[in-house]
Amino acid sequence: MAESPFIFEANTQNFAQLVIQNSRQVPVLVDFFADWCQPCKTLTPVLTKLIDEYRGAFILVKVNTDQNQALAAQLGVRSLPTVKLFKEGKIVDEFMGALPEVEIRKFLNKHRTRPTEPYRQQALMMQEEGDLAGAMNLMEQVLQHEPDFYEAALDYAAMWLASGDVNQAEALVNQVPANSVEPELIQNLRSEIKLARLKQQSEGQDTSELEQRLADNPQDYAAMIELAKIRVAQGRTEEGLALYLKVMQADRSFGDDAGRQGLIASFDLLGASDPLVKKYRSKMFSLLY
Repeated sequence: MAESPFIFEANTQNFAQLVIQNSRQVPVLVDFFADWCQPCKTLTPVLTKLIDEYRGAFILVKVNTDQNQALAAQLGVRSLPTVKLFKEGKIVDEFMGALPEVEIRKFLNKHRTRPTEPYRQQALMMQEEGDLAGAMNLMEQVLQHEPDFYEAALDYAAMWLASGDVNQAEALVNQVPANSVEPELIQNLRSEIKLARLKQQSEGQDTSELEQRLADNPQDYAAMIELAKIRVAQGRTEEGLALYLKVMQADRSFGDDAGRQGLIASFDLLGASDPLVKKYRSKMFSLLY
């Protein structure tokens, strides 16, 4: 049993006090385990780490099912490990098995009460209404009160990106620990940062020479690939994707399938939800198959 002010061991006699009563003040996570259960041993250090990290946002109560069979049966435990979440004296959620840390974190975050969440939402609303400076000021205060509010940290990074400060946005994203939020959130923001950086680099870039090369030689695939990169970076996305597709369609051997590689790199930048990604991925697959 780890020595932690947030972790306890319960039995039939003290379960009501440790779990039912405490859950009226703070969410209580109950871990049903057995010493012989190997997945339980895998799960225990993950739960211990997260409970300590959340610093009192949850209490963890462990129940040895071999020593408390009647209690486990009464609460419907049928396999090990089983983890049940109590709020206001009732079971509100549960999971079974040794889930990965990122999945357990998502489970906990669904039920975590953050005192600054209303202010985070207010900041997002201010940004939506056009008051970016006010939104950033309020989000900064949110993070001063809850430095581990990593979803808010990503919101703040996105605000810096919207203000045009790509470096500050990237620095904030880099400070968010791995597995502290859903990986897609970080991945999507990193893609936006990379795309914004490319746009900055391509602003005002003269493409007349490349365009003239293509006018003189419509099969100048090197010029076509270079122009495609610039068009995607400039936000003229469909023009760029169409050029990549044209190279792929004309010559798969050029530049080690440079047309296809350019499409895939662009898809990663734009994100799977972009309508143009769906459109051109379908076109790409039709050429492949």
